[in-house]
Amino acid sequence: MPMPKFLSVHGAAAAVLLSALPAWAQSALPGFELEHLEINPGRGTAVMRNGELLVPGGMSVGLVGQYQQLPLVLLNGERRLEAVRNRASSVLAGSYGVLPWLEVGAQIPVVLWQQGDDPGPLGLTPLASQGLGTPEVQARLGLLSRRDEHPVDLSMDLGLGLPIGSAAVLGRDAGLRVRALAAMGTQVGFLKPTLEAGVLLRSRNPLSAPGASGQALELRLGAGVTTAGQGLRGELAVKAAFAADMDQPAVEVLGGGRIPLSEGLELHALAGPGLGRTPGTPIARVLLGVTFRQEPPPRMEVLPEPVPQLRLEELQTRPEYVPDSRVEPVPTRELLPPEPAPAP
Repeated sequence: MPMPKFLSVHGAAAAVLLSALPAWAQSALPGFELEHLEINPGRGTAVMRNGELLVPGGMSVGLVGQYQQLPLVLLNGERRLEAVRNRASSVLAGSYGVLPWLEVGAQIPVVLWQQGDDPGPLGLTPLASQGLGTPEVQARLGLLSRRDEHPVDLSMDLGLGLPIGSAAVLGRDAGLRVRALAAMGTQVGFLKPTLEAGVLLRSRNPLSAPGASGQALELRLGAGVTTAGQGLRGELAVKAAFAADMDQPAVEVLGGGRIPLSEGLELHALAGPGLGRTPGTPIARVLLGVTFRQEPPPRMEVLPEPVPQLRLEELQTRPEYVPDSRVEPVPTRELLPPEPAPAP
């Protein structure tokens, strides 16, 4: 049977053996984590790290809301099921600087609303419209820093996704998600380019082959650029993921900007298309969020010997002034005898 025409024009699709499911007995869609995009809780943009760490005692808290269109379409021959047509979610993320080389963070995603076609005629139970996603905790290690006069900022992220989300909302894998990702950034003129590269160890996607089990290694790459300055700044990011259980790479392009609202508070917005038909890659995504960041000022360096002490020692070594005894003092009016009073 020739491949349906719509398979090549929609951004997210998965071939699943829908015809093998009996129509008289409904079964649930296999649970997995549908979301591909990661939110950055620390320095950088909402979706890209730049290799920088917060200073010790600094904190960053952000709330991001996003909308996705068609992140999951199931296809089997002429059958087509838009399992998730529209999806709205939010992510609460935060990070804290512990040491100059260590930063810890966490994020909690929540699916606020999602809807799609009724899967009942195909023997599938409907998905839940709301639920918890996969919470994640992470540690960010600083390897290089431009604050220490290195040419670039370089960091390593180690993340752990906990399988406590809702399977009915496609917000949880069967096991833990372990991530290791390196990020590098620098500044060239008024531009700040960044690069990301890492791996994600997760459960195999059950839609790639019915009954699939075990672990899959996913390669993740990213590149972005932002403009420098204090006012409105532009952003552009390209994110890609590759894995053996993906028919095609999952690629997303997001562009937008951010603007400061007050001291430490920023508003940012991103939007762009998704390329490929991997589950979790929407044909369009829109993000809107706010971030609050507060960091203490850098500490002043303490000199080993105070400068005033050196000046005192130098002053004590100067010779005392001794007047010359050969110079006779000149009498002044105060030293002359008083004049006699005039006669009456």
